[in-house]
Amino acid sequence: MMKKRNGKQVKANATRIPREAKPPKEQMPVKKQEVFSSVCEKVILHNEEINETSVDYYLCKAVIAREAKEFKTERQAVLNLISFSDTPTTPLIQSALDQDERYQFSEQICTVFSLAKSDASLNPYMAIIRAFILSGTKQQYSTYFNCLMGISAFFNKDLPIFDINKLSNAQLLTFYEATHRILLDNSRQLNILEKLTQFTSHQVGEDTSQSLLFFESYFSIERNPKHSIEVARQFLSAPNLSTGHSNYLGSLALNTAQAAIRMADIEEADYWIEYVEDDDKAATLRRSIAKLEEKIGARTNHPLNPEHFSPTSLETISTKMLIILCAFVDGCGDDWGFRTLERSGKYIFPSDTMTEALFRSLVFGGYIKMSTSSFNALDDYTLEHFNEILWTAKFHLNIIGIADSRLMALPLLLEELDRRKDKKEVAWQIRMLITTGYFHSAFEYYLGNVNEQWAREFTLNEATTERINESALSGKDLAYIARSSIRFTAGQHSIGSTNGNKHTCNILIGSINRYFDWVNEGRYSYNAFERSKAQPLLCSERLLEQIAGFTPEDIYNLPPLPQEIEEKESEEE
Repeated sequence: MMKKRNGKQVKANATRIPREAKPPKEQMPVKKQEVFSSVCEKVILHNEEINETSVDYYLCKAVIAREAKEFKTERQAVLNLISFSDTPTTPLIQSALDQDERYQFSEQICTVFSLAKSDASLNPYMAIIRAFILSGTKQQYSTYFNCLMGISAFFNKDLPIFDINKLSNAQLLTFYEATHRILLDNSRQLNILEKLTQFTSHQVGEDTSQSLLFFESYFSIERNPKHSIEVARQFLSAPNLSTGHSNYLGSLALNTAQAAIRMADIEEADYWIEYVEDDDKAATLRRSIAKLEEKIGARTNHPLNPEHFSPTSLETISTKMLIILCAFVDGCGDDWGFRTLERSGKYIFPSDTMTEALFRSLVFGGYIKMSTSSFNALDDYTLEHFNEILWTAKFHLNIIGIADSRLMALPLLLEELDRRKDKKEVAWQIRMLITTGYFHSAFEYYLGNVNEQWAREFTLNEATTERINESALSGKDLAYIARSSIRFTAGQHSIGSTNGNKHTCNILIGSINRYFDWVNEGRYSYNAFERSKAQPLLCSERLLEQIAGFTPEDIYNLPPLPQEIEEKESEEE
């Protein structure tokens, strides 16, 4: 059957089956996110209503405080998490770490929990504590540790209160292990790390860890190396609490070996070298030990080492050395030992050269010596300068039964000297020494006034020195020879009559000997000044006047010849 539609014929279907309609798609219910800070406010309110605190409470207080920028409250809340470090993670905290989709986190809180989640090796609570610290500014790092130690501003003025005494030693050590590298990795925070180390060590007492011992040793190694080494010895038996398996043994061994070498403790240094991981550094340490052994040998064999000198009996001291000793005790003796020659040795004998030589003879005779502590305190450079030690070091009497004090020792020494039958004979020998000293005194003075290189290089040769020492001329004659020969030589050098410094020095030697000849032969009219009243009285001169009656004027103005020799020469004339 055909039907007409709009003038067109179309075939009609005999049967028409209608299409089935598709069922509508099911709509998924939209989950409503709850703002995490709102959840935290509810937790805080609930805990405060029932007057209880929990780990969720402290975390929520920290979150709200971070968003409100109440950093003091945040620090105290975060540090309270330490006391829960050995408890299971609560569902709320776990969901926060996982950033559960049920909650909407602000950007700054999301940063905290992302940091904490990335610290997978740490205890979750320690990871959260680290995350709060690290998500702040570097300037805020130290404030957390100051708060832990109770030294931050307005500490515990508001809730939540943080009480360090509620933490167990294990919890505090766990915190130290988890956070100390935050300070270590920031060079500006090393002073806080030092304070934290001292504080933690004091808090935990005998409980400890390798990290804590390492830094306790490290921070004391300069100011107290002995203590540093003692701490280092505990390291090997202490537990390593590092979850990242960090090991400070290599650094500790290197630092301790170096400290032991500075303390000249070879045995201790040898022990720690075995734990130094760097072969090159270990080889350097072994070379340092070899040099140290050489230095120790040199120190042991040094002529001033007090171990060489056992106390001397007073009766065994020769009369000459006894007079010299009395002069030094009188001149620079102190309440304990001797004052240094540099300070008090000027007016004992006429010249520095003689004073030094006679003081050296007392040292080598074992009548005086340095204390062991003073000798050990000398550095290697000073040990090589013997004369400098004589002038600057403190020495002590080393005589059996004689106190190391001028007030007590001098009367006993003079009493012993008075008993000596040869004291007057020896007094003439000392007088000759003093007379010779006047040559050196004048020579040192006038040569020191010549500001020329040749004067600084000059030394008396052996033959001339022997002639001076054996001379029987008076002090004033010897002073004249010294003064005149230097003036002549300096004049020759100034007018260009010498060829170089060595030639000038030779001219001075020749001039000294010519003046000796002229004075001895009496063929030269010279102007030798007698002793001035302003000339200081020497300790040795005062002693000779007491022993033999020699006046200072006689010692300087007259030849040092015994009376019987003078009488014999007069008879021959």
